[in-house]
Amino acid sequence: MPRGMRWPLWGMWWMCLLFLVWAGWWFAQTMLYAASSEDPPDTVHKADCADAMDFSGAALPEDTRDAHCTSYTWGGQAYDGSFRMPRAAVRGWLTESFPDSTGIPCDGDDDECVHVLRDPHPHLARAYGVTVSVYYEGGSAGDTALVTFDASSY
Repeated sequence: MPRGMRWPLWGMWWMCLLFLVWAGWWFAQTMLYAASSEDPPDTVHKADCADAMDFSGAALPEDTRDAHCTSYTWGGQAYDGSFRMPRAAVRGWLTESFPDSTGIPCDGDDDECVHVLRDPHPHLARAYGVTVSVYYEGGSAGDTALVTFDASSY
């Protein structure tokens, strides 16, 4: 091999080695981060409950209070949250908001619940699965309902 050709070949080998070291470092950092974190950055946020209920296919009921909702955006969209509403309005709101419920029985201590499974459609920006659970606070004499829900597109 002519003497002038050695340097470009060695320079190319060094560039390849440098690239491989950088790619290995990046891969190791990514795997370490993924193993040490539940959610990637900027995927979990406090959300507006009206937006969360809109995503689930319902309107946030009137006279709600103590509303807390969270948005999850990793691999799709999901919301969960809770709020309180007047007990007398619960059944009407559930019936009007979720006419497509599946009729699956309630779990645990829930007084009312709704499960909705929709056919996934790529052009609809709403939840495929929705679960709403209602617990009546104060027993039979109470007038407040605690509503918890989760809705997701995955």
